[in-house]
Amino acid sequence: MKNQVEEFKWHKVDQAVAETLTTLTNSPGVVYPINNNLLPKQIKKMTAVSSYFATGYTDAQVNSSVGLVAGELVVARSDGNLTKNYNYVFGVSSSGDVYFSGPYKGFGHHVNSWQSIEVNSLFGQTPYGKNNF
Repeated sequence: MKNQVEEFKWHKVDQAVAETLTTLTNSPGVVYPINNNLLPKQIKKMTAVSSYFATGYTDAQVNSSVGLVAGELVVARSDGNLTKNYNYVFGVSSSGDVYFSGPYKGFGHHVNSWQSIEVNSLFGQTPYGKNNF
Protein backbone atom coordinates (compact mmCIF):
# COMPACT_ATOMS: atom_id res chain seq x y z
CA MET A 1 0.00 0.00 0.00
CA LYS A 2 1.32 3.48 -0.89
CA ASN A 3 2.16 5.93 1.84
CA GLN A 4 -0.73 8.42 2.26
CA VAL A 5 1.70 11.33 2.01
CA GLU A 6 2.79 10.19 -1.48
CA GLU A 7 -0.79 9.80 -2.76
CA PHE A 8 -1.89 13.43 -2.74
CA LYS A 9 -2.30 15.10 -6.09
CA TRP A 10 0.08 17.98 -6.80
CA HIS A 11 -1.03 21.10 -8.71
CA LYS A 12 1.43 23.43 -10.42
CA VAL A 13 1.15 27.11 -9.46
CA ASP A 14 1.70 30.12 -11.69
CA GLN A 15 4.88 32.21 -11.68
CA ALA A 16 3.68 34.96 -9.29
CA VAL A 17 2.53 32.41 -6.68
CA ALA A 18 5.72 30.38 -7.15
CA GLU A 19 7.94 33.43 -6.58
CA THR A 20 6.03 34.41 -3.45
CA LEU A 21 6.14 30.93 -1.92
CA THR A 22 9.80 30.25 -2.68
CA THR A 23 10.77 33.63 -1.24
CA LEU A 24 9.06 32.64 2.01
CA THR A 25 11.17 29.52 2.35
CA ASN A 26 14.16 31.79 2.88
CA SER A 27 12.85 32.44 6.42
CA PRO A 28 11.50 29.07 7.58
CA GLY A 29 9.17 28.96 10.55
CA VAL A 30 7.90 32.53 10.06
CA VAL A 31 4.19 32.81 9.15
CA TYR A 32 3.45 35.37 6.45
CA PRO A 33 0.07 36.80 5.45
CA ILE A 34 -0.29 36.74 1.67
CA ASN A 35 -2.61 38.75 -0.54
CA ASN A 36 -5.61 36.64 -1.58
CA ASN A 37 -4.89 37.59 -5.21
CA LEU A 38 -1.88 35.27 -4.97
CA LEU A 39 -3.88 32.16 -4.17
CA PRO A 40 -3.16 29.28 -6.55
CA LYS A 41 -5.82 29.34 -9.28
CA GLN A 42 -7.30 26.01 -8.13
CA ILE A 43 -7.89 27.45 -4.64
CA LYS A 44 -9.27 30.77 -5.97
CA LYS A 45 -12.48 28.87 -6.73
CA MET A 46 -13.11 28.65 -2.98
CA THR A 47 -15.82 31.10 -1.92
CA ALA A 48 -15.58 33.70 0.87
CA VAL A 49 -11.81 33.45 1.44
CA SER A 50 -10.94 35.89 4.20
CA SER A 51 -7.22 35.25 4.68
CA TYR A 52 -4.26 33.33 3.33
CA PHE A 53 -0.99 32.54 5.12
CA ALA A 54 2.18 30.59 4.35
CA THR A 55 5.34 29.42 6.05
CA GLY A 56 8.45 27.58 4.99
CA TYR A 57 9.53 24.41 6.77
CA THR A 58 12.65 24.43 8.92
CA ASP A 59 13.32 20.92 7.61
CA ALA A 60 12.15 20.43 4.02
CA GLN A 61 11.22 16.84 3.18
CA VAL A 62 11.74 14.74 0.07
CA ASN A 63 8.64 13.54 -1.79
CA SER A 64 8.92 11.24 -4.80
CA SER A 65 6.04 12.99 -6.60
CA VAL A 66 7.13 16.62 -6.36
CA GLY A 67 10.73 16.72 -5.15
CA LEU A 68 11.10 18.80 -2.01
CA VAL A 69 8.14 19.69 0.24
CA ALA A 70 9.10 23.15 1.43
CA GLY A 71 6.20 24.56 3.49
CA GLU A 72 2.51 25.00 4.22
CA LEU A 73 -0.39 27.23 3.26
CA VAL A 74 -3.45 27.97 5.38
CA VAL A 75 -6.53 29.40 3.68
CA ALA A 76 -9.40 30.66 5.84
CA ARG A 77 -12.91 31.20 4.55
CA SER A 78 -16.15 32.38 6.12
CA ASP A 79 -19.18 30.10 6.16
CA GLY A 80 -22.03 31.64 8.13
CA ASN A 81 -20.88 31.98 11.73
CA LEU A 82 -17.87 29.69 11.15
CA THR A 83 -14.36 30.25 9.90
CA LYS A 84 -13.08 27.18 8.08
CA ASN A 85 -9.31 26.77 7.83
CA TYR A 86 -7.74 24.58 5.14
CA ASN A 87 -4.14 23.33 5.20
CA TYR A 88 -2.06 22.67 2.09
CA VAL A 89 1.60 21.88 1.55
CA PHE A 90 3.78 23.27 -1.21
CA GLY A 91 6.85 21.82 -2.83
CA VAL A 92 9.54 22.57 -5.36
CA SER A 93 10.52 20.16 -8.13
CA SER A 94 14.08 19.57 -9.31
CA SER A 95 13.30 21.81 -12.30
CA GLY A 96 12.26 24.67 -9.98
CA ASP A 97 8.50 24.43 -10.57
CA VAL A 98 6.30 24.97 -7.50
CA TYR A 99 3.33 22.75 -6.67
CA PHE A 100 0.77 22.49 -3.87
CA SER A 101 -1.22 19.58 -2.48
CA GLY A 102 -4.21 19.27 -0.18
CA PRO A 103 -6.29 20.24 1.61
CA TYR A 104 -5.30 18.15 4.59
CA LYS A 105 -8.18 17.78 7.04
CA GLY A 106 -8.89 16.20 10.38
CA PHE A 107 -7.50 18.72 12.85
CA GLY A 108 -10.70 20.57 13.88
CA HIS A 109 -10.40 23.26 11.26
CA HIS A 110 -13.79 24.89 11.99
CA VAL A 111 -13.96 27.68 14.58
CA ASN A 112 -16.63 30.21 15.46
CA SER A 113 -16.13 33.42 13.52
CA TRP A 114 -16.07 35.50 16.70
CA GLN A 115 -13.39 33.27 18.23
CA SER A 116 -9.83 34.57 18.35
CA ILE A 117 -7.25 32.01 17.25
CA GLU A 118 -3.48 32.28 16.90
CA VAL A 119 -2.58 31.79 13.24
CA ASN A 120 0.60 29.84 14.09
CA SER A 121 -1.55 27.16 15.75
CA LEU A 122 -3.12 26.32 12.38
CA PHE A 123 0.20 25.13 10.94
CA GLY A 124 1.85 21.76 11.47
CA GLN A 125 -1.39 19.84 10.92
CA THR A 126 -0.25 17.99 7.79
CA PRO A 127 1.73 14.75 7.59
CA TYR A 128 4.75 16.84 6.57
CA GLY A 129 4.33 19.61 9.13
CA LYS A 130 4.12 17.60 12.32
CA ASN A 131 7.89 17.80 12.88
CA ASN A 132 8.36 21.34 11.53
CA PHE A 133 6.57 23.36 14.22
